[in-house]
Amino acid sequence: MQLTNSAVVVDYFPEAFIAESDDIKGMKVTIRRFTKRVYFRGSNQNSYSTIGMIDFKHEVASRIAKGAEVTDFNVDKMPRDEYTSMACVG
Repeated sequence: MQLTNSAVVVDYFPEAFIAESDDIKGMKVTIRRFTKRVYFRGSNQNSYSTIGMIDFKHEVASRIAKGAEVTDFNVDKMPRDEYTSMACVG
């Protein structure tokens, strides 16, 4: 999903797909995590973070309530050459 207002463009890319069994559908896939990219129009800079599903729902509702518009839908993961979240390697 992409939300736009006068100051920023916020993109949410699905990140963690979880397959779960469902009594009715057999198997369903849910998204549990999103990569968020915030593009600041004034400074031409991007900010990246990873958020969970609950935070995604609350943040989208809040941004829309404050006047942001849905301008696009991101259905694929963010390209790895643009952003890769940090991981612990042991």
